[in-house]
Amino acid sequence: MVLKPVPMARIAVLGLRNERQTVVSILHDLNAVQLEPLSKDVASLMRNEREDGEYRQVSDQLLRMKSLKAVLPPAQVTQCQRFGSVDQLLEKARAIDIDSKVASLEREKESLLTQLKESENHAKLVEEFSFFPEDFNVLQLSSAHSYFGRIDPKNFAGFKQALDVNSQDAFLYSREGKDATQLILVTFPNFPPHALSTLVQEYNIKLEAVPKLKGKAAELGQSLKNKQSEINQKISDIDRQLSEISSKHYVDIACIEEQLEIENKKLEVVDNLGVTSDSFALEGWIPKPKVDQLKASFDSHTKGTMLFVLETDENPPTMFDNPKRYKLFEAFIRFYSLPSGKEFDPTLIFGTFFPIFYGLMIGDFGYGLVILLVSRWVIRRVEGGKKNFNIMPTPLRKFALTILKPRQMVKLAKAMTPGAIIAMGLGFVFNLYFGFHPNVYLFSYLNSAFGLHLPASGAFFDPIIGLRKLLLIAGYIGLGMVTFGLVLGILNTIREGEKKHAIGKVGWILFGWGVVLTGLALLHHQHVNPVHHVQGVGYVGLMLAGIGLMFYGEGVRAIMELPSIVSHILSYTRLVGILLASVILADVIDFIFIKTLHHSIPFIILGTMIIFIGHIFNIIIGVFEPGIQGARLIYVEFFSKFYHGNGRPFRPFGSSRRYTYEQYELKAKEK
Repeated sequence: MVLKPVPMARIAVLGLRNERQTVVSILHDLNAVQLEPLSKDVASLMRNEREDGEYRQVSDQLLRMKSLKAVLPPAQVTQCQRFGSVDQLLEKARAIDIDSKVASLEREKESLLTQLKESENHAKLVEEFSFFPEDFNVLQLSSAHSYFGRIDPKNFAGFKQALDVNSQDAFLYSREGKDATQLILVTFPNFPPHALSTLVQEYNIKLEAVPKLKGKAAELGQSLKNKQSEINQKISDIDRQLSEISSKHYVDIACIEEQLEIENKKLEVVDNLGVTSDSFALEGWIPKPKVDQLKASFDSHTKGTMLFVLETDENPPTMFDNPKRYKLFEAFIRFYSLPSGKEFDPTLIFGTFFPIFYGLMIGDFGYGLVILLVSRWVIRRVEGGKKNFNIMPTPLRKFALTILKPRQMVKLAKAMTPGAIIAMGLGFVFNLYFGFHPNVYLFSYLNSAFGLHLPASGAFFDPIIGLRKLLLIAGYIGLGMVTFGLVLGILNTIREGEKKHAIGKVGWILFGWGVVLTGLALLHHQHVNPVHHVQGVGYVGLMLAGIGLMFYGEGVRAIMELPSIVSHILSYTRLVGILLASVILADVIDFIFIKTLHHSIPFIILGTMIIFIGHIFNIIIGVFEPGIQGARLIYVEFFSKFYHGNGRPFRPFGSSRRYTYEQYELKAKEK
């Protein structure tokens, strides 16, 4: 089943000028109309007129509410509010008269926080340079400069020796620490500034001016602690006052701010409508199922507002309409290219075949189980609010976070989940569990205990022994996918009125089937010579008919691209190639491990490391390679047959609400 995007209708709305704000509010609350510029013919008869007074009032109050909300401690909003008009909203906003009180408390808090930070820095310096035996106030000399400094202990001796050259103009106190030597340096005016600068650069010294401090280290440290305690008490008192204000007003502020944001957005639309002295007009796109509901809303809440569905050849914006389980695959379609509003939406096809291809290329129960568990862990981690992945190795975590955001990881994990389940099912069929074959023992027990006739090899199908059959299956999948894509392309071109292109695509199908049937006949050692065998005539006839139709529909260019149809069909054999690469690598890893078990303990340890690291490596390849190749087979070999893309997303006019109700209760029109 192939779904198309939601059908869209181009509409025009014409109404009385004094109803335009009501109409815009209805459009906003319906959240189903993408507004567009007026057509040139209509725009030439209209003008724009801005309601500066109301727009300025809404903007000013919105700025007020944002500022208050940013300062006040958040409170839980347990009930929503509805505002009947902009005047009512502005009146309620002005009634919250707490600006001066909140601003005063905020300024006082900022000042106290600055003092607290300064006090903490001073306390840290006093503790670090507590070896200075005198009152720190003596370092505040009008005729000298004092510095706290830090230097690498390796450079200290050289620095002290260089400083002794000007010893009459500088004093140095020092103490060797764990990471650096602490210095207290006092320089007098006769000490050349350029000499100090040279020493600082040469010996990589970090200097900072001594702040104004009074008292010896022990007394000063206690004094600073007392000061910090006093400041913290004042900050707590301010926070308490702000919390009291928040408990009274935060809910109203949050509701008013949200509604002001919405009204601000509405006024921007109102100001850009086309108007005359007594009417207005607007145009946009709406999902066709919503047209009747919009008409009913206009009839219920406005007078004289008319809605017209316009005839147009313009491509509409695209709105997906897929079953819930397939919505996560819409991101993969957007990544490739959004479908235009009139063509097929391939999300359902991608969401069906991608997991199948992914699971087939992994084909191991153990690998599928690990990928499934990791995928579910990522989903629970991110959707549960824990976006750190510290359990992962640091290099792998950094690499993952570099290429994907947490939300993108969730989408990828959800897309891999069905593929991992398919891989587990195929792993059971292939008797592959991290490359091992435990089904042999299971089936042997079941056969002897219950008289079953399960395969003694433990595998219902062996991918190595049955390689030829697997390649044929992959070829059939390729033929089916390419044919399906061409059929969709035929339907698209017929809908677009390009009958010659449709005939050309029929030629591609005939030629592809002719080549495939000829190849199958040769594989089965059948005769395909058209001179002696009727079936050969059929095969050659299919190819020649296909070439003729391609030439008619698409010209010489199509003839030059004949090999591409064969390469696209054969490209699906990579499904088997990647599966075999994974199976063989796992088998080699297991073989090495088993061989080491017959040797000494060091070899056993080495074999254990090889099996652990090797299977992790194979799983990492299994995460990326099947995903990339599975998507590529659909993007390149399938989409290229019918899909144009280059669509534009449907962006309806509206807002998400958390704290307010819609202004109008919009109901679908009763039939």
